Amino acid sequence: MALGWRRKREDDEKRDAPEPELPPAADLVVTLLNDDGSEQEITRVGLPPHEFHGMRANAALQRLGPEHPDTLLAFRDYARALTRMEGRQEEARERLWDLVRTQSLTIGYVHEDTLTTAADLAGLMHVTGELGKSEEVWRSVWTSRAELLGPGHPHTLDSASSLASVLEDLRREPEAAALRRDVLERRKRLLGPDDPAVLSDTGSHAAALVKAGHWAEAERELRSLVTRLERRGLQDDDIGLAARANLGAALCRLDRLDEAEAVMRSVLTAQQGAKGPDHGDTLSTRNNLAAVLHARERYAESARVLREVLSLVSRRKGDSHPDTVHARDNLANVLIDNGEHREAATLLTRCHADYTRIFGPHHPLTRTAAERLAWLRDNST
Repeated sequence: MALGWRRKREDDEKRDAPEPELPPAADLVVTLLNDDGSEQEITRVGLPPHEFHGMRANAALQRLGPEHPDTLLAFRDYARALTRMEGRQEEARERLWDLVRTQSLTIGYVHEDTLTTAADLAGLMHVTGELGKSEEVWRSVWTSRAELLGPGHPHTLDSASSLASVLEDLRREPEAAALRRDVLERRKRLLGPDDPAVLSDTGSHAAALVKAGHWAEAERELRSLVTRLERRGLQDDDIGLAARANLGAALCRLDRLDEAEAVMRSVLTAQQGAKGPDHGDTLSTRNNLAAVLHARERYAESARVLREVLSLVSRRKGDSHPDTVHARDNLANVLIDNGEHREAATLLTRCHADYTRIFGPHHPLTRTAAERLAWLRDNST
């Protein structure tokens, strides 16, 4: 018998299954090779995803060369693993940029492999707060996929949805809502009204309507969606919770505050139980609950919630991330109404600097922060 080792993938028994976005990691397996050719496992050691994919990429590099398509795809998997590691996202970003450049030269930019890598890059830049660059790349991926695959292809529609998310974060709500509507209508024609992807897009379109100020239309769409999900027992899955949370936001804007608060607290309880207090969806609902409390003039309670949200968002995403800046701005708004002008001015000064850096000096958020700072200076005691 001979002692040997090999890397055993979790999908060894499922070779015909489609590969997920990030292929599974592997175990390092030590085996005995019996005289009859069979293997006997002795032990196994789990490999972290980045180590497995790094080994796999380097092996492809040595075997196939730096520009072979399989080498490039292996390094893309490695970069994907790095995006999930704290402190390695900048390295992942640079690797993805290099891969897009190399793939563009070897197989062309308008190729699904290149566009998938570019989509990974755009998604990472969105997560890390590079909103302008993320918009640029997502728009390029969307238009190129429409050219390559057609405007109604699922990959094209996914790119459009991702672009709409960036536009919402850039506070270009009407543009995002129009794009969401187009995606929804195309997806309905492709899949029918009850497909899970269509239900998700319905919720996303309604949320965009809330952000764009079309609150009554959003309420109608969200109530219809919630009813459809309840019939299927899906009111507490991700789509259902998001729809209910957005319904609460629409009700708040429509000044139906009792109902809005009840909806928000119900959703928050479900999200905290299912996802935990630090999850992004939970934090978003807590922020919206604070908005309801603010509208009800319960300023101290609203400020307490927003302080917790700001602390958690800053810890998760960094002190200068756009989501952290928005959380700081929301807290400043409540503190102004609560008479805590000195702290509000300190927060708004930071917000103004960050909005200028992220969006530029002429963006509405930048101008509004400057106007409120001027008001605080004129009304300081």
